[in-house]
Amino acid sequence: MGKVVFSDARVWRYLMTAIGKIIEEGILKFTEEALVLKAMDPSHIVLIDLYMPRTVFEEYDVSGEEKLGVNFNDIVKIFKRATKNDRLALEFSKDKLAILFLGSSERKFVLPLLTLSEEEIPEPKIKFKVTARMTSATFRDVLRDIEPVSEAVKFIGEEEGVLRIIGYGSKGEAEVQLSSETGTLIDISVEEKSEATYSFDYFKDITSASQAAETTAIRFSTDIPCRLDFELAGEARLSFYIAPRIE
Repeated sequence: MGKVVFSDARVWRYLMTAIGKIIEEGILKFTEEALVLKAMDPSHIVLIDLYMPRTVFEEYDVSGEEKLGVNFNDIVKIFKRATKNDRLALEFSKDKLAILFLGSSERKFVLPLLTLSEEEIPEPKIKFKVTARMTSATFRDVLRDIEPVSEAVKFIGEEEGVLRIIGYGSKGEAEVQLSSETGTLIDISVEEKSEATYSFDYFKDITSASQAAETTAIRFSTDIPCRLDFELAGEARLSFYIAPRIE
């Protein structure tokens, strides 16, 4: 048995929606220190890495380690019912997960837990040459700007401290330039000029997670996987590693 309580159910709605776009099933692992989820999408293009330390929860009653096998399609349908003033409680036993929204009324949903095999996923060892941080609102605006023409998105980190984001496809091309000098980036570090291209659809799929985070960080180097961090309160984060597009 275990129980955790979180102050804002909508944060979970945004996170679970993004995760559910990438994987159908997965294991939420509650340890005595944190909630973690590591999973690959079926094509092994995207790695999900969720970390929420116990300190971000209002209540965290977990002894030992609890592994909850869940269907994210079912989870997302329930979290769509979360509203502005709802707190969230998760109660779990050996074979069931109860999701409670605690607001003006208390609503409870119970799902069966799945028996899933846990995939061992090592921590990626990637040296990123470019790191750019921006507000999550800026990140969403950039994706909206390039979406009308984008099948692919290219990141170019310039040594002058400029991040160029180019969306292109059969319908045309769009480009947005960001820098800390203009105030569109919080900060940027460029060890050397780098550029890499990725499928736009993956970025579109996980955009909802940005609504749970004040800041978004993009890390990449030439022609290697990028790491997209949605930085949550209290050192919690949801990260996606996305493999480059081969053209």
